[in-house]
Amino acid sequence: MQNEVSTAQQEAGSLPKRYCRYIKNMGPAWIISAVACGPATLASVAIAGATYGYKMLWVVILSAVFGTTTQYLAARVGVLEGMGIIAATEKHLGKRWAWILTIDALLATWLAAMVLMNALAGVTSLITGVDTPYWGVLYGVLVALFLVRRGYRNFETLCKVLVIFVVACFMATLFMADLSLPAIGEGLLPNFPGGIDAALMMAAIMGGAVHITIIGMHTYNTNARGWKIKDLSLARFDTFSSMGMAFGLYSVAIFLVDVAVLHPNGIAVKRATDAALALKPLLGDSAMKIFMVGLWAATLSTLSPTFMAGAYFLSDKMGWQLDVKDRRFAGVVFAGCLLSMLGPFVKGSFFLLLPLMLALGLTGTPLIIAIILYLLNRRTGSLRNSALLNLMGGLTFLVTSFLAVRFLLAKFGIM
Repeated sequence: MQNEVSTAQQEAGSLPKRYCRYIKNMGPAWIISAVACGPATLASVAIAGATYGYKMLWVVILSAVFGTTTQYLAARVGVLEGMGIIAATEKHLGKRWAWILTIDALLATWLAAMVLMNALAGVTSLITGVDTPYWGVLYGVLVALFLVRRGYRNFETLCKVLVIFVVACFMATLFMADLSLPAIGEGLLPNFPGGIDAALMMAAIMGGAVHITIIGMHTYNTNARGWKIKDLSLARFDTFSSMGMAFGLYSVAIFLVDVAVLHPNGIAVKRATDAALALKPLLGDSAMKIFMVGLWAATLSTLSPTFMAGAYFLSDKMGWQLDVKDRRFAGVVFAGCLLSMLGPFVKGSFFLLLPLMLALGLTGTPLIIAIILYLLNRRTGSLRNSALLNLMGGLTFLVTSFLAVRFLLAKFGIM
């Protein structure tokens, strides 16, 4: 008995040390969370909250739950396979499936880069008063040079600080908002408003957290950190704290603020300037400027991981070194930047294009989830996926597939 007490005391004493070690070493999933907490998610939850009230709260909650699930599964692939998702797919499923996944991932990633560049040029035009699509050319060149020369990190840190400030403003506004607890309870129950717009917004909200680009990229992030099997518990903590907590609070706070502030006043969010009105109860006349600066920062800091993700996918398939020191890898980064420069020339409100990009990206996501589940169930013993992980992964696959198909059917007028 005395030995059991002593052991329990040692475990209790080691617990704080363990979490201190986790906090010190976490990071890969936070890169993913920073991308997920980007302008596209902000636009999607803002539009949904202002338009449909509490009805889509359940989708917002599930996006955080399923986002956490897929990112942990992706981390397991990176750790257990010791390679990225494309190389692992080719090893176990062959070149054909590796090419299919590579093309799927590249299409979704480069589409995202074009729409994000469109948004960056649009926000810059609003801030400066100089409305021109050629902002995209300037940003494309600068971001490519920063990435290749590794001079982007400090500037990206500044951008994320600005984003955190805007999110903090939404959190503060949330405490001032007049929320309805019964309506929140009803919003947690699945319901499906009719029409193409509702199908689009539900797919976009889910696509903000469960997207082929960030799922695939996370397998490379864990490899870059050199995580091994002993680090799986760290990966679990890293994923839960970043996607489950940080991303979850981000999306829920913005959604509820728009529900409470904009929806009762009948304000439809069609432009970034409309979404900024949600912060007016807290920031008054400064709301517009602060929101725009935060949106600009969120967009700029999301672009660089997107360009890197595209380079990871193609370079991994071609067997090139996954580092900017390899000229071929750097060339793919430049190619993504050049392609993104076309984005600002697409007409229409960039704030409405952002959710469309996420919804389209969701249609290509079930494939990577299915491949990851296959890879993780090939193993035997304790390294094989647990029943709980398979249940959560299976639910994620089914729900994302349903929302993606529902969006496509509505888009083509079939539903």
